Amino acid sequence: MIPKQWMDQLSTGEQIALDLRYKIISKQIKDGEKLSENTLAQMYKMSRSPVRDAVKILSNDKLIRLERMGAVIMALSENDIKELYDMRLMIESFSFEKIRKKDISKVVLELHKKLEMMKVAVKFNDAAEFAMQDILFHQTMIESIHHKQLEKLWMSIKPTMLILNLISMEERMKFNKGDFERIFKNHHEYITTVEQRDRKGYKKVLHMNFDDVHEEIDDLFYSQTKEEN
Repeated sequence: MIPKQWMDQLSTGEQIALDLRYKIISKQIKDGEKLSENTLAQMYKMSRSPVRDAVKILSNDKLIRLERMGAVIMALSENDIKELYDMRLMIESFSFEKIRKKDISKVVLELHKKLEMMKVAVKFNDAAEFAMQDILFHQTMIESIHHKQLEKLWMSIKPTMLILNLISMEERMKFNKGDFERIFKNHHEYITTVEQRDRKGYKKVLHMNFDDVHEEIDDLFYSQTKEEN
């Protein structure tokens, strides 16, 4: 379920899109299922105007396919998810190369702040807050280089990455909470490599972080597919 605090700054159409994105990625709505504007309007108790806005957003992200009679759900494949994480790796690697030539003291401080907020979220069993702070942790690096086109690319994949992160952290919070200590360690190493401008170390810890989350998402999708069959 999408937490209320994620919705506060969004338009009604964006709120519907985010909730539908969660339902599609978590497979609460099945691949190939057809939804009309009327069905969605009734589901969310909204007029058709914000529903159209939501449908347009998800169509642009290729999570639905528009047809004359409504929208057809297009679930993320394992390859889609892999490509999204590939994009994150490229975006963050580029950001690192740019920032390592600049004053990084403010960035390092902000990374430490975000990490502390992640720890607080785990303390209070708040998977949603952890997922958000984790995304903002990595976004700190991206925003620090002030590259408009890169930020635009990041913002285009951020909503889906946020949902993937939320699903992963919800599972981890329920079944493997002790593993967050390892995640904290990975993020500490991430900050250290940025502070030391260590390209090799940064690449290693980036892959450790993303490959770990990607693998957990794959495991979740596999288990859901088994249950459906």
